[in-house]
Amino acid sequence: MSRTSYKDQRLLLAPERLGWRIPEWTKAIGISRPTLWRQVKRGDLKLVYIGPTPMVPRSEAIRLGFIHE
Repeated sequence: MSRTSYKDQRLLLAPERLGWRIPEWTKAIGISRPTLWRQVKRGDLKLVYIGPTPMVPRSEAIRLGFIHE
């Protein structure tokens, strides 16, 4: 798996976004899907569902320090 560059991370984690789908989030921060789901199970990461689609909300990106307001 290739690492995402800092520039790519900034584009993917744009502060105006309201949320990220699972593949976008894992690519942006450089983690695997299983790691993401372990974080969710432990309660370290909260998801919201838009219909059947799980998404990482903007509030989580802020809480985790990926976006600064």
